[in-house]
Amino acid sequence: MSLRLALALVPLALVTGQTVQVDGSGTTNPSKFFWKVMETMEVRAKKDLRLTYRAVGSSTGQKEFSQVSDGDYSGSLSDFGAGDIPMSQDRYNGMVSASKAMVHLPFCLGAIAVFHSVPKDELGNVPLKLSPCVLAKIMGGTITMWDDAEIKALNPILSVPAGTKIQVGHRTVGSSSTGGITGYLEAKCPTSWTLGSGSTITWPTSDNFNAVQGSPGMLTHVTGTPYALGYLDAGHGHQRDLQEVSLQNEANTWLTSKDAMAATDSNGNNGISAAGKAAVDAGDIPTDAAADWSAVNLYRKNGTNTWPIVLVSYIYVKKDLSGMTVDKVAVLKAFVDMVLGEGQDMLKDFSFDKVPAAMNTWSTTWATMIKPAGFTEMTLLTSTSAWTGQGANVITSKRNSYTMWKLGELEVSLDAMTSRLEALETHLDGYGVVPLHGSGTTNTKNWFAKAMKLMETRARVPLFLTYRAVGSGTGQKEFVGDGASMFKSYSNFGAGDIPMSSSNFQALMAQTPPETMVHMPLALGAIGVFHSVPKEMLGGATEVKLDACLLAKIFSGAVTTWDDAQVLAQNPTLSVPAGTVIKVAHRTLGSSSTGGLSGYLNKKCPSSWTLGASSSISWPAQANFNNVEGSPGMQSFIMGNQYAIGYLDAGHGHDFEMSEVALTNFAGMTRTSKESIALGGVAEAGSQAASSNVFPVDASTDWSAVNLYDMPGDSTWPIVLVSYLYVKKDQSSTNPKTAAALQAFIDMVIRDGDSLAAEFGFTSPSASLRSLSLSAASTIVYPANMVAFTSESSTMAYTGMGVNVISSKRHSYDIYDSDVMQEALNKLREATHTHAAEQGSPQVQEEAPVDNLPVVLSAVALTISVLAGCMGCFALLAARKSGGMGSPSPTSSTSQLYGSRT
Repeated sequence: MSLRLALALVPLALVTGQTVQVDGSGTTNPSKFFWKVMETMEVRAKKDLRLTYRAVGSSTGQKEFSQVSDGDYSGSLSDFGAGDIPMSQDRYNGMVSASKAMVHLPFCLGAIAVFHSVPKDELGNVPLKLSPCVLAKIMGGTITMWDDAEIKALNPILSVPAGTKIQVGHRTVGSSSTGGITGYLEAKCPTSWTLGSGSTITWPTSDNFNAVQGSPGMLTHVTGTPYALGYLDAGHGHQRDLQEVSLQNEANTWLTSKDAMAATDSNGNNGISAAGKAAVDAGDIPTDAAADWSAVNLYRKNGTNTWPIVLVSYIYVKKDLSGMTVDKVAVLKAFVDMVLGEGQDMLKDFSFDKVPAAMNTWSTTWATMIKPAGFTEMTLLTSTSAWTGQGANVITSKRNSYTMWKLGELEVSLDAMTSRLEALETHLDGYGVVPLHGSGTTNTKNWFAKAMKLMETRARVPLFLTYRAVGSGTGQKEFVGDGASMFKSYSNFGAGDIPMSSSNFQALMAQTPPETMVHMPLALGAIGVFHSVPKEMLGGATEVKLDACLLAKIFSGAVTTWDDAQVLAQNPTLSVPAGTVIKVAHRTLGSSSTGGLSGYLNKKCPSSWTLGASSSISWPAQANFNNVEGSPGMQSFIMGNQYAIGYLDAGHGHDFEMSEVALTNFAGMTRTSKESIALGGVAEAGSQAASSNVFPVDASTDWSAVNLYDMPGDSTWPIVLVSYLYVKKDQSSTNPKTAAALQAFIDMVIRDGDSLAAEFGFTSPSASLRSLSLSAASTIVYPANMVAFTSESSTMAYTGMGVNVISSKRHSYDIYDSDVMQEALNKLREATHTHAAEQGSPQVQEEAPVDNLPVVLSAVALTISVLAGCMGCFALLAARKSGGMGSPSPTSSTSQLYGSRT
């Protein structure tokens, strides 16, 4: 190649390598649509194109298109603008005065919708309805609570906590969404809406009004704030699956924007397009794109399913483009071509509608516009065209990028999964998943877990029951609530092994109206004191003995070593290394176990115990004191550290065969809790309490003084706790389905027909105490429209298949199999103990207590895993056989999986 030819080609290389850039700014609503069109153009073009769009709101977009700064109409900061409102009259006039004529290019119709975050179960799984005037009062600050009488009148089964504030979100900077909602409210209910209309208004400043920036800010507000309300273009809300408010249109039809989009009228228009056609038919749309369009709106158009707040989205372009480069004008023209051509079919993916054909006047508008000299259009191709498709000014769908392809594949997969999910939800027969949530003492966690599993298994409807084992103190806090929840419960019920504290009870009663609660005793349990002194150090004794005062000194830090004279006086055969430190373990968070131990020591030996009686106390900060969390933490610490001592619900300690301290009861008898339980000592404590009227007759009074510490009786255990359910007496505002589940759960654990209390180491209450609990349960007020669950214990043809029947004839394999294995383990354990006794098994020398149960359970778990794998293989083979030659489809196998769940 000659030097002259090479030099001649340099300018061509530079030119073809130049980037052609077009920049726009404006409304946030169709921004995702714009970005997709722009990226599609960039990957399809042979030239290096760069298209950008700043989503800043319609008002800002108008400013940057019409001016370079406030009042300066001499130029523009963008190549095009976009808004969901026409150019304002003052800005339009400013451009005309500066000889900068512009055109409006309508490109889509969109709905402005109202979204909220009221929990679905509190709505009764139906859409929330708000009439125009009620909405105006909410957005204007006149109605501030979700339980306001006007809202309840429209939504009679709404069951939000009393006094729950409506957290209103509103846009800060000029926004077409604000213009849409305010224009609608002003037109529809002027007597209740007095704040005016426009893209920017002055909002109320009360504490339940929250300023947000842009559509993303509104999304964050609605999704991240409990009991929020806000307005947003429907597409944003639908893509995030937000809950939408039903509004009333001009035909008095209640519908959401999603309902409107799904409806079709006699002309084939959905509820959004119908508004556009109505506007065209009424002559509301100017025929001149360069005219003043500021009065155009699509609010309150007629039609059975027409959405009442429809916006037209516009591209703003200068009529005279001669000041731009030919390449920039070519790309801008191609962008508008794609938006108003191929892009119209993309709009549905973003919950927007095409503009009616009568509004799409781009071709005639383009013919009136002034182009720069030498202008050549870019061509959009969607089919193969040999040679032509390789032209420099051709944007062809035959070019793509891996990123755009992969995104398309992901969209297809997501659509398929969404369809499958909708099918599964439909399979639930429209009843909906029924949630019930509680929290509290760790002692009852396994009992409640199995009870909930049995309820879920036996119910025909899908129940979702959970219990957080966090300790009685935390359970009480979450049941009472706090200032942030306006003292409304975070849970449907609480549980504790101590009565509601006086301070918590008074906090409930101080509310307006008082939040009355009831105590329902469920079972009795012992708190034991366990240790890890090696057995060989006991000198032939079977247990360590500590009276109440010595125990008080150990747990208050006055006695710190196992060879202290006072310890040896009560355990003369104890032989530990000199100065062996007592490693004291204590609970960190509020705990009924802490309340039981401290209450007992405070009652029995107040002279040696000065730390008070409470579920949460200030422990000594000495080196031998160790914080643990929950019953598992206490068990783990004692079993993992020699010469430790701690307190724990007795059943937990017995399950792990931990060494126990023998305590002295009221009658002067010294024994362990295991020995006392075998003699009926826990039940006896309950009987003594009942006969001496320890329990108040009224379950809704302050029970904080109730305790069963050091009760009379020969075999009585001195630290007995009562396990209670805490339930609010007034459940009339609770979701009816959740209320029915709560009632069924209360009945299940009080009556204890499955004997779960005994299975998990608790002592069932006496008949008189159970009667007290059932009486308390009968005072709870449930929603008037609640359909209670019934039970089937013996076969009842037809009736047993009722929707609200909890039937013992329904089972789950995992419960059955775990029961079988537990029975086998119990027999093995019994046989091992019997064999050891017959053989006179010698004491095993060991450094620390060894627990074999976890090892056994690990082996059992491994067995279950293997069996599960085998079952999976058999299921797959069965599915293949039933499906003929082909493999089962993912949809069918998933449906079978979920079908078995329901």
